[in-house]
Amino acid sequence: MGSFSAKVITDIREFDSFRSAWNRIVDASADPNIFLRHEWFDAAWQWRSSRSALHLVALQRDGALAAVLPLCATRNRAGPFRVCELGFITVPDTQFSDAIVARDQATGACHAFADALAGRKDWDVMRLNYLKSNSVAANALIDACGARGLVALRRRISGNAYVRLDTDWKSYYDTRTRSQKKAHNLASNRLKKAGEIKVDWLAPGETGADAVDAQVQTIVDISSRSWKTRTGNSLDNPAPQAFIRRLSELAHERRWLSIWTLRLDGKPLAMEYQLVADGNAYALRSDFDHAYQEISPGTYLTRQLLEDLFSRGLVRYYMGPGDNAYKHRQTDLFEPVEEVVVYGRTAVGRMLRAWETRLKPAAKTLRERFRRSASREDGSE
Repeated sequence: MGSFSAKVITDIREFDSFRSAWNRIVDASADPNIFLRHEWFDAAWQWRSSRSALHLVALQRDGALAAVLPLCATRNRAGPFRVCELGFITVPDTQFSDAIVARDQATGACHAFADALAGRKDWDVMRLNYLKSNSVAANALIDACGARGLVALRRRISGNAYVRLDTDWKSYYDTRTRSQKKAHNLASNRLKKAGEIKVDWLAPGETGADAVDAQVQTIVDISSRSWKTRTGNSLDNPAPQAFIRRLSELAHERRWLSIWTLRLDGKPLAMEYQLVADGNAYALRSDFDHAYQEISPGTYLTRQLLEDLFSRGLVRYYMGPGDNAYKHRQTDLFEPVEEVVVYGRTAVGRMLRAWETRLKPAAKTLRERFRRSASREDGSE
């Protein structure tokens, strides 16, 4: 079997042509989760393409695609520097990411990736996020980069909250706090007093494309009335909407798509958009009409759909990375999410490394010392 040859892919048509080969590699990987499949990156690119350039590092062996580092390049400001930053093709809804490589080729492929990266000076820093602790990037790739003299750091940045679904609803709900159960009861009582409640579920593979389009339009409308309009990430914005429509199309084809909606007297007030695959339900986003915040439609919908999921033969319900209070109310279980940072060999990359690894931490330590000294002098300690 021949050695790897590397090529940086910047043409979306080449990326599109990889789908079958890409997914075969995912099937042969150590962790064939849904967020590594070509369909996910295809949808995510609809959003990221508005501010990034495609920069896939593709490895071929014997004329066939063998592995992919699914990167894009973005011009960012990092501290006092303007940098070219490489990173995975991710969006705020991403839960996990990694290199696309077969289990038995991870070490060799990562050395080929590292050779390709070390030999280029068109990037200053590479930040790889949404990594599981056993991911290829957090282990084999970081080692391969270090072997080539590239400074690479690894750290835990978050956790992906999940609820175990391989028990039963009562056993789970009995572990919830009294205040949480009270909040559920209050939400139920408020909604019932406000009108007729209906919860609908568009289950994976359940309906035709026209019904999917209608349901997607419904959740876009709900998102346009949510608090997320302040963030620029609500689904009525062009880039997020392009992502969710492409993802819905592809996920429906693969029988992954799961959408829950709550209506009050026929008016859609809350939704949760999920993918169901690998024996898990992945909650990508939940939105509710902010004008109805006082009657807690989102709280009610989450309670109802979660109870239903316990009867579906699933293993886990993932809520996505982030240390949010509402997640802690649902579970105490979090899967670690890590980040790998690799500094390039450019002048900017070397200066950024010094800034982030030495100067910035030193400045923070000095500020803390001055703060503690000032507190002692004015008697506040």
